[in-house]
Amino acid sequence: MAYFKTMLRAIMVLILLCCSSLESLAQSLIKGLVKDQTGEPIIGATVRVAGTNTGTVSDLDGNFSIEAAPNAKLQVSYVGYESQTVAIAGKRFVTIVLKDDSKTLNDVVVIGYGTMKKSDISGSVATVDKDAVMKRVPTNIGQALQGAAAGVLVSQQDGTPDGNSAIRIRGVGTINGVASPLYVVDGVQVGYDANFLNPQDIESIEVLKDASATAIYGSNGANGVIMITTKHGNKGATHVNLTADFGLQTLPYKLKTGNVDQYAASIREAHANDGTNIFNQIWDAQYDGKRTNIDWQKEMTRPALRQQYGLSVSGGGDKSQYSVSLGYLDVNGLIVNSSYNRFSARANMNSKITKWLEVGADLNYVHSASYGSNGALNNNGNMSSLRDLAYMAPTEDYLVNNVLGGEYVHVNLVNPDGTYGTTYQGTSDGWEGNTALSGNPYASQMENGARNRNGHDRVQTTAYLDVTFLNTKEHHLNLKTQATHLYTSNHSNDMTGGHHRYNFIGGSLQEIVQKQDQMLQLSFSADNSYSLGDQTYLTYNFKNANHDLTAMAGFEVNKTWGQWLNSSAKNFATADNFDISLTNDPTTKDNGGARNLENHTISYFGRLSYVLMDRYIFTGTIRRDGSSNFSSSNRWGTFPSLAGAWRISQEPFMKNVKWVDNFKLRIGWGQTGNAGNMAGKSIAALSGNAAYAFYPANGYSGAFAGNRDRKTGWFVPLIDENLKWETNEMANFGIDFDFCSNWSVSLDYFIKTTKDLLLDRQMRPSAGYTSVYTNYGTIKNKGFEFAIRYHKQVNKDFSFNVALTGSTIKNKVEEMGEPLYNTCSANGAGTLDGSNVQAVSDGVHWNNHSICANGYAVGSYYGYRTDGIIKDEADLKDYLSKVKLSEGTAHVGDYKWKDLNGDKTIDKSDMDIIGNGFPSLNYGINFGANYKNWDFSLYMYGVFGQDILSYSAMRLSTMIPSDDQTVPNLLTDNYQNAFRNGQGSLPRLTLVDGNYNMRCSDAWVKNGDFLRISNIQVGYTLPSLWVHNLGIQNARVYFGIQNLCILSGYAKYGDPEVGQGSVLYTGLDTGRYPMPRTFMAGVNVTF
Repeated sequence: MAYFKTMLRAIMVLILLCCSSLESLAQSLIKGLVKDQTGEPIIGATVRVAGTNTGTVSDLDGNFSIEAAPNAKLQVSYVGYESQTVAIAGKRFVTIVLKDDSKTLNDVVVIGYGTMKKSDISGSVATVDKDAVMKRVPTNIGQALQGAAAGVLVSQQDGTPDGNSAIRIRGVGTINGVASPLYVVDGVQVGYDANFLNPQDIESIEVLKDASATAIYGSNGANGVIMITTKHGNKGATHVNLTADFGLQTLPYKLKTGNVDQYAASIREAHANDGTNIFNQIWDAQYDGKRTNIDWQKEMTRPALRQQYGLSVSGGGDKSQYSVSLGYLDVNGLIVNSSYNRFSARANMNSKITKWLEVGADLNYVHSASYGSNGALNNNGNMSSLRDLAYMAPTEDYLVNNVLGGEYVHVNLVNPDGTYGTTYQGTSDGWEGNTALSGNPYASQMENGARNRNGHDRVQTTAYLDVTFLNTKEHHLNLKTQATHLYTSNHSNDMTGGHHRYNFIGGSLQEIVQKQDQMLQLSFSADNSYSLGDQTYLTYNFKNANHDLTAMAGFEVNKTWGQWLNSSAKNFATADNFDISLTNDPTTKDNGGARNLENHTISYFGRLSYVLMDRYIFTGTIRRDGSSNFSSSNRWGTFPSLAGAWRISQEPFMKNVKWVDNFKLRIGWGQTGNAGNMAGKSIAALSGNAAYAFYPANGYSGAFAGNRDRKTGWFVPLIDENLKWETNEMANFGIDFDFCSNWSVSLDYFIKTTKDLLLDRQMRPSAGYTSVYTNYGTIKNKGFEFAIRYHKQVNKDFSFNVALTGSTIKNKVEEMGEPLYNTCSANGAGTLDGSNVQAVSDGVHWNNHSICANGYAVGSYYGYRTDGIIKDEADLKDYLSKVKLSEGTAHVGDYKWKDLNGDKTIDKSDMDIIGNGFPSLNYGINFGANYKNWDFSLYMYGVFGQDILSYSAMRLSTMIPSDDQTVPNLLTDNYQNAFRNGQGSLPRLTLVDGNYNMRCSDAWVKNGDFLRISNIQVGYTLPSLWVHNLGIQNARVYFGIQNLCILSGYAKYGDPEVGQGSVLYTGLDTGRYPMPRTFMAGVNVTF
């Protein structure tokens, strides 16, 4: 009996245990609240049951409810917060507090007309590490972007105080169109230049690279889009931030030159080679050791100060937030008496009027001015580079009346009494024929520098209205409309000449009388533009646990108009008044021209994006643009895009692969357009500026008496009514791979094809017009991009990060038909320096230095190929027995030219493609480390496989046919005279250059590979205990060096980072303002 009682108790216990187990497996309704650390509810947080597909989102009050077993776990996530996994543990109500995660704040990416989670992006979008680039202390947006994103090639144009950068995203896809990316600042398209922006105002930067991302901007998005968000106010206490940066700029290198006696010896040797007499007797050997030696690179440059200040105030309450910032930049140039300053002010405010209405406004003002950095180093205004200074004659001494053995005059740059010395090749009145005063470049820059002013003013106002019509747990609908007004003014004053110049002549200080063309001359230009724009778009979002659908549609209208004019006059009594009407000689007035321009655009756009189960992503956009730049038959263009992505890491079969954090495949396709600078090119205009004489049969009496000239009209220019947009079509394939919590890898391959290029096509003379703008030709770019990042928190005190970005691009012209040649011109004269020797005939020297031809890169170098140097008379005889020269004569020590077409004649038909300026690889390397309160950063960038067509190398290695002007000093040290030893790599010294050794050829194509150590910085954040009593929240001081050094074999000719500004001048080095090395120190304080 006892046995059966024991068995019964055991069975009952087993049944109870089974019931308990079954109860634990039953689903029950779990409710909860998701809020942040301040207690504010989080709307739209994703709540999932771990290990299942069951999920929901929190409502407007942060509440949620979900079916789950009492022993299940909930996974809760929201953008900008750390994700949490919470055990239900049998509770019916769960409160979940999410912590801010600054690392994931970057997960919100700004795209066209909205934002998107980075994980939901299907196009190629790069997010710039703002904290890393700001440690470089950039003064413009180009410096901030350099090497920061794969596929973005940034080249510093020069080292002028107001120097800009050329930015190319995924190569060059146009010739006459706009090649720079579009900038969008706080949702407003601001054009293709953002140099006005104070980098300290930037909150975030995204770069939209492929057409699936940029097509939403249609005809403006062909070259990529740079999205910039500026700092705005946040809820909380008022914050005051003060920054102050100071720098000392120095010349990082000097071109190697000889002294004045070596200079004179090279002139004498050149004359001996040519069998001619010295023109300027000052170079005779009897004056060796007597001439005053001038190191122009030393005299014309100086250590220069740079300072930058910023002050910002931000804050706000629950409903309204504000931000105000001021910035000031002052940069003195390396060239004496050159400078740049910029003042900026920005203010914004937004206010939540009701739960459904938000309003806001932005105001931005910028004023900038540059002085003396536009090449005013001599009377011709064309010396502004180290190369120019290197081949200037290293003395100003002269012989009165140029008589050998006559009165010798030593010239000082600055005389003992403070006046400026000068030089001239003397006749009795101080002038030699019609040769203008060669002058004193130092005096010219010191007196003219402050008079040469380029000013810029910019005022932009923006106001917006955001209306929320629907805001529930799963549905959101809002309308945003934004209006913008922009005014810009560019104005320049250029006052030259009029220097009081003195020299010691015959033992006394005498003022040199000036010629008419050396009197004070004033040139003035002004360019004012205005624009009004409005964008309105409606956005709808539906979101639940498995579906996230967003639809956006809107329109945008813009009107731009402006005026431009310029004028000039001579013979002013004073340089203190920049007023054309004050000339002493009104006959010298020249009203150069004026124009009024107006353009209208209207656009309709839309986007549909859908995310399924957080792993399947689809996006489509379309935009239709209309522009008054084109005739009515081609005024409209339609630009679609499609993209998709698969987040493999979110698949159930990947849940046990713990080391993979994110693995996503992307594919995209889209079309964009480029209207270029085509205003008026497809619309006929009637011109009536010319008068023709009519001679009646009865002579000049009657109605024609005294009035025989009649105005006539004709259509200019010849127009192509079928002119249309350039069309850019791009396909992109990408991979995003994050793993081991430390590594991040992004790879992209793209194919970009630009069709219907806008080109100025030459016409037969019989047409009555020289050219017409039309569509023809194709450019194709193919490339591979990579961005690899690694970060490691070694321990609580030490962490570091490394980033490597880079890209390779192949550029090729297709369907061009007849090649398009580019005439090398820096001054409109068809040559680089206006010298007649540069333009002997077509195909000689540098007239057609680049070409666009089928199968080759845009703007490929076009010139002759050399075949060594003629070593001796036997070699000369052998060479001339095989070919004849269509122009000139050859001598021992000259280049031999290749007869490429085999007709035994060296002429322009032997010109060939000899290189191109597109690098095979460009890359950037960023390294950062933190140890306790110390931080360290290092940034380097470079290119590989770049050719440089070096006009500078040619000018520093040859002579021009007049020793009254300039002769290169460089060759006195590195030149091995081929005539003497037969081993030289450079041609003989000659002033006649009968063989045209100076002409554009592969002799002047140099290897342009380089690695620049761009920025090194060490910072220290003061412990809070030190500054807390002063009311300071955070204080950091730093020291650094910008442009520490550049590693390149090209350095003996100048800086290899050249020629990315104009498409057809890519890689052409004509000399530029030197890039400074800057020693920096600064402080950043937050109150």
